[in-house]
Amino acid sequence: MIPWATALGLVIGISVIASMYWQQTVHVGEVRILGTQLTAQQDVMDSIRIPEGTNPDSVDLDALVKDLKTLPYIRKVIPFVEPNGDLELQITERIPLALVLDGIKRAWVDNEGVVMPVSPAHPMDLPLVYGFSASPGDTLTRSDFIEIRDFLVAAREQTFGWVTISETVFDPKHGVVALSHEHGVKLLFGRGEFDVKLDNWKAFYTQVIREKGIQSMQQVDLRFTNQVVTKEVSL
Repeated sequence: MIPWATALGLVIGISVIASMYWQQTVHVGEVRILGTQLTAQQDVMDSIRIPEGTNPDSVDLDALVKDLKTLPYIRKVIPFVEPNGDLELQITERIPLALVLDGIKRAWVDNEGVVMPVSPAHPMDLPLVYGFSASPGDTLTRSDFIEIRDFLVAAREQTFGWVTISETVFDPKHGVVALSHEHGVKLLFGRGEFDVKLDNWKAFYTQVIREKGIQSMQQVDLRFTNQVVTKEVSL
């Protein structure tokens, strides 16, 4: 019977030999990129820049992740090196929330306020937002953007608000102001409690607007959670 100390030494020795063999013979092979839609896979490959024949132990995964996160649409990267040397990159991309219009410039922004260039190859029907920077790389943190962001997140989750609203702006007096897709009716949503106000908008649309027609409305004030105030078109 082999003493436990000798057995442990054998195990350690075998592990060291296996590790040395792996370091000498295994090289980074296939790179699998998972989770990208907006980001071109070639852009990912150009960003990681792993020379042919590189040993997996020589790859600085932290630096690789840092480089990849400089690409505009990438939010998170989880790298994994398989025993055969293949490198797998699990990528989470940013999801555009709105299209920011700033003069002649336009850009996407996500729910963290990160401004991204618009991808012509991936057109999206997004609400328009005015009054903020459209310079990719910026992060919008102003309180007025936070109000608009919270409103749009609630609208996207509720769905009805998302499909009936075309653009938004923040007004110091009225808070979040939106225009409806149909006829550009001004909708005042104020500040906060947007889930309730969007429910009120849906109820008002289905119960009143469908009967009267949206063309009869000039403004719908939804700032108060317990009432809807309207301004109708004068005939």
